[in-house]
Amino acid sequence: MFPESVNVKQQAGIIEIVWNTGQTSTIPLMRLRQDCPCATCAQERGENPHPGLLDAPPPPKEAKKRSLSLPLLGDIRKFAIDSLHHVGHYALGVVWADNHKSIYTWEFLKDSE
Repeated sequence: MFPESVNVKQQAGIIEIVWNTGQTSTIPLMRLRQDCPCATCAQERGENPHPGLLDAPPPPKEAKKRSLSLPLLGDIRKFAIDSLHHVGHYALGVVWADNHKSIYTWEFLKDSE
């Protein structure tokens, strides 16, 4: 399973991926960023960024509640994509407008729809 095209629609706040199977995945940019699999983001979410290698980080003292409201203007750059690039034959590299860099495997993106 590989993408035939990847289209970012900034105004709509989504990324669309057309797969070689003919299926299309539509993923909100906000959710894509919130689910960033990098170790830094995983640790910020209270997840163990290196399962099997390190003990899990202690649970946060107070669980953060996700806001259902729109992000503040200062956070909008966090959810905008600056550029995309291939990472080998297995993943999509994303550079966000706030210069954070993420790598999403094709499998991760397919499962995120």
